[in-house]
Amino acid sequence: MVKSIDSLARGLHVVEAIRQHSPVSLAELHHQTGISKATLLRVLKTLQEAGWVYRALGDSCYRLSFTLNRNLADNDPGEQLAELAAPIIQELQSELRWPVDIAMRDGLAMKIVESTRLHSVFILNRQVMGYRPPFLMSGNGRAYLAFCPEEERRSIINALKASKTKEGRLACDTVWLQQLLEQTRRQGYGERESSYFGVGTTEGEQIAAIAVPVMDKQGVKATLALSWPQGTLSKDQIDQHYYPLLRGAAERLSKLLDK
Repeated sequence: MVKSIDSLARGLHVVEAIRQHSPVSLAELHHQTGISKATLLRVLKTLQEAGWVYRALGDSCYRLSFTLNRNLADNDPGEQLAELAAPIIQELQSELRWPVDIAMRDGLAMKIVESTRLHSVFILNRQVMGYRPPFLMSGNGRAYLAFCPEEERRSIINALKASKTKEGRLACDTVWLQQLLEQTRRQGYGERESSYFGVGTTEGEQIAAIAVPVMDKQGVKATLALSWPQGTLSKDQIDQHYYPLLRGAAERLSKLLDK
């Protein structure tokens, strides 16, 4: 009689739990599977090394790797992008020390799908996964809007105008909006309007941020943003050092998306 392999059965049990409850924390996996946390960590490490499971930087939760999950009908393109971007933004934060976010368009806002904020000494809102920055006031939104195809940009602006929101009223100021988009294209990045968001850190500091587009064959796939305490960096430092490195990371990610 052929015996089953207990360790393989545990691994498959964990994979199925992640598939059903993704994104899922270690504590939630322990509750769902009944497997001890120590054993779960070993199983998860093995699955990660084999490319079956991905642990997000932004919330430390586990998801099935998109390379395994890519044929499922409910596959989330944001999770695919996050998994590809994770090593790039982790390396970028290590070099620049400030936190890095990556966002995608989500209707009439952007949506942060991965972040290094949990791994940064800079204390700002770390529960950022899924946060939806507005188009006209965030660096992410401005970068997306400035570099996306003209037809898509018109569609977004018209929908914002019809929304009757604060951002909709801003979209109706065509002179201001055109100047904003031209400036963003000229400098290559979108700048966060820090006064719009209020206090940004637990120390009462305002946040400054810039974002660059991540392009694919259809246009802008996402935006990559870098944040720091307002007043820490000069305009020259941003333009000569930080922006080129952020743009380089976006170009590396674009090449991965084109494969």
